[in-house]
Amino acid sequence: MASQGMILRNMNLVGSTSARIDMPEEYKKIFEEGCYLVFMRWTALQLAIHNEWGGSDSKEKAKALYEDVLDWFYTTKDHEMSDLEELLDEVIQVDFHVQAEDDSPYMVARSLVNMYNQVANGDSSYVDTLRQQHQDRAALDKSVRDPGASHGGDFMGDSSSSDDDEEEQGEEGSAEDVDMEEADAAPVVDEDGFQMVQRRRGRGQRHG
Repeated sequence: MASQGMILRNMNLVGSTSARIDMPEEYKKIFEEGCYLVFMRWTALQLAIHNEWGGSDSKEKAKALYEDVLDWFYTTKDHEMSDLEELLDEVIQVDFHVQAEDDSPYMVARSLVNMYNQVANGDSSYVDTLRQQHQDRAALDKSVRDPGASHGGDFMGDSSSSDDDEEEQGEEGSAEDVDMEEADAAPVVDEDGFQMVQRRRGRGQRHG
């Protein structure tokens, strides 16, 4: 049941707070795959990995963030979306020196919380859509690459999986919710030395 402050929209829980639903053991692999796919679509994170803004161990830092997020879902009593957003925002700043001005930590947190609730209730449709879109992009990428080139495939190392060519939709809980705005080709560095990932188009208020 949705807790106070949560809205059920298109069979998705939407809101800032949700009491934790225990994830059945048989659904954990599905949820963990979904987390991986969401992280692969997070432009700010993928740019940070690709450009090693967090240093030569940027990929390892991304893996550590992935593990921390899974641990947060499996051990935190209440899934307060703002807490997860704060965790993501802090890590992207401290570990990768990225100031995400595109609201992407919020959008990633929202997508993950909604996805967790769906999968815990036996609905894998969101993960299925993410998987299909990821496979479609990978196939398109492969078709234009040098057949003899190495395609990598290590965890969170494939920058081609970012969300630059995705279209956004207005419905919350849809597979496009995680899409972030395209980042500028040349990173902007503020006076404190942070890489700035800026929004390209205006958004409405996120909590409206």
